[in-house]
Amino acid sequence: MRMAFTQQQLFRGVMASVPSETLRTQARARGRAAGFLRVAGVLAALIAAGANAAATDDDRRRGQAMHLAEAPTLDGNVAGDPAWEDIQPFTEFTQMRPDAGAPASERTEVFFGFTDDALHVGVICHETDPANIIASNDPFLSDSFIMVLDAFGTGRAGMLFGTNPVGVEYDGQVTREFPDWNWSTLWEVRTRRHDGGWSAEFEIPFQSLRYGGGDEQTWRVNFAREIRRNNETSTWSPVPRQFSVFRLALAGRIDGVRVPPPRRNLEITPYVLAGAARGGEREGVRRDDDLGVDLKYSITPSLTLDLTYNTDFAQVESDQQQVNLGRFSLFFPETRPFFLENAGSFSVGFPGLRLFHSRRIGIAPDGRRLRIDGGMRVSGRVGAATNVGFLRMRAQGAEGDARNDFTVARVSRDLRNRSSVGVLATDRRDGDSSRQTYGLDGNLGIGDNGQLYALAARTRTPGVEAQDHLFNLYGAYNSTDWNVDGAYTEIAPGFDPGVGFATRTDYRRVGVFAMRRFVDEATLREWRPLASYAGFWDFDGYHESGNLHFESWWLWKNGADVWPAVNFIHEGVKEPFTIAGVTVPSGDYQNRSFQMGMSTPQTGNWSANAHVVAGGFYGGKRHSVSPALNYRRDEALSAWVAWDRNVIDLGGEDEFEVNLARAGFSYSFTPKVTLSALVQYNDADEMFSANVRFVWLRSASAGLYVVYNELDNRGGLRPPERELVLKYSHIFDVL
Repeated sequence: MRMAFTQQQLFRGVMASVPSETLRTQARARGRAAGFLRVAGVLAALIAAGANAAATDDDRRRGQAMHLAEAPTLDGNVAGDPAWEDIQPFTEFTQMRPDAGAPASERTEVFFGFTDDALHVGVICHETDPANIIASNDPFLSDSFIMVLDAFGTGRAGMLFGTNPVGVEYDGQVTREFPDWNWSTLWEVRTRRHDGGWSAEFEIPFQSLRYGGGDEQTWRVNFAREIRRNNETSTWSPVPRQFSVFRLALAGRIDGVRVPPPRRNLEITPYVLAGAARGGEREGVRRDDDLGVDLKYSITPSLTLDLTYNTDFAQVESDQQQVNLGRFSLFFPETRPFFLENAGSFSVGFPGLRLFHSRRIGIAPDGRRLRIDGGMRVSGRVGAATNVGFLRMRAQGAEGDARNDFTVARVSRDLRNRSSVGVLATDRRDGDSSRQTYGLDGNLGIGDNGQLYALAARTRTPGVEAQDHLFNLYGAYNSTDWNVDGAYTEIAPGFDPGVGFATRTDYRRVGVFAMRRFVDEATLREWRPLASYAGFWDFDGYHESGNLHFESWWLWKNGADVWPAVNFIHEGVKEPFTIAGVTVPSGDYQNRSFQMGMSTPQTGNWSANAHVVAGGFYGGKRHSVSPALNYRRDEALSAWVAWDRNVIDLGGEDEFEVNLARAGFSYSFTPKVTLSALVQYNDADEMFSANVRFVWLRSASAGLYVVYNELDNRGGLRPPERELVLKYSHIFDVL
């Protein structure tokens, strides 16, 4: 994805004794084998059911793509361009929210055509009062238009392209109904505001798209328009309010898309870097001049080879700091472009667990950047329904000069009605040492609203001979009125994904969730009362964690919301641990806490949100408040400030505070030229950091980056470190 802004992100037994260690090991091995046979049976059932599931898209919208005698002039003037004169537009959009099923409040016209080399789409977004158009350098906070393309027609994966009234370009991939905004390809869009609203023209070369065989094709396509002043989302092919435009099984069909004959495409993207750093663990000024290259080759229109040498990510925004107030590992998302592209091809897991997490490559556990010598990736499709991914990387080890080799392989098969089955294997080698992970997963769509998912995995770790398995079974029902799901998970004590991430291991978990949706046509968009429970037991049957959660969420039509909740919490602490230097002793703790979140509408220049927590905490008390304030001026400037404050009293003298402050801004000189900054400080680690970036994009994510970083650990662990980096990259379209 290429955007001229900084985007904030957000997501929420019994062990029998045995007479000897030998017999215990044998029993574990037999149990593990039996468990895998049960999992294989479940997945076999998923495959059979998915293969026989009925597709449910016979009543979807249908249209015809038109061949254009001449390419439109790319200037955003759709109504005045003769190339569109004989094209019948797609209209009659239907609201998804706030009034699901009602006609859209404003007319939208979409012209869909193609030339021999490119797909062309023209859009006219009519507006009764153009003064009401909300434009911003963040398209998620402004009026916008998105189209999703499933060129293989499977309803499981696709591409998306979007823009807003000021011409911000954003693209991504859709995998299993979730958008991945970090994919980026070569295309252009131009927009224009006029007396009747605003319009846009897209030009997407066929070489930038992924599609199957055949000269003339039928694609699944949907279009969505966001009108921010009344928080309205409307789509061309109707989508029930519990889903999103990314449910490709609900997309319409466009016939007659004539694609060019297959040809090889080769892009080479070299970079040069000049940097200087001062401070840290070494004295004096250090120069860091470097160069590297990325290569992208289309093996077929649907299968891509990526090569990288001396990979560098100096241009990437720094991580947002987190303060750990619990016993388990924190998750930091991937932000590096090479690993984000096609990340969905390798994604296997569930919240708190990923069999492959690319941050294990080139980033030390303490956050230090490690040199990446290079690597390769093959990703895409073989045929219409088989997805493949292969990744091989070499990077410096965390301990010094040693090199780690990483290998990841993934194959999955799309079945009918949102179903699939797949396997994944990873390997991490450090000299003579090797760690592997093997996983098998399946997904079954049941009707329009049901879903069943199963995952089984094993790891091989030096010194671990048993109890190295994982099993997860998840089922969900999501209708217009109800959202209900349940899951059972067990992760054995010896399970250790060498190239993955696990928040915690050695547990069996049972989780249930139920939510009801009510709609009040007068004032509320929705009222959602919900209840959930999640309980964790270790493999010896000890109850480690439990949370019974009751919540009521009110969402108004203007976008404001509030959600009070109460939690009944159990924490079983087997071994003491520390929070901000204060020790929490072992024991069983029963607590209750109240929490509430709220946010104002985001349609004006100012908006705000806050989250408060008050109640018991490991036998003591916790009071937490997390306010945030956002400001937007026209389409150029956006800024925000946030503060997380926790006051914790564990009794006696064990009272302490933890504060984390953040502030950021983004200014867009043009949609492709931006200046942004992120400043952070947390007093638990006495850590100050600043990241300032100037970006001038030339095409896709290539261009000029000027980056300033500062890291100051004021606790005295290391001297302050400052860094200035200039990086330039350029895409050469060789074939």
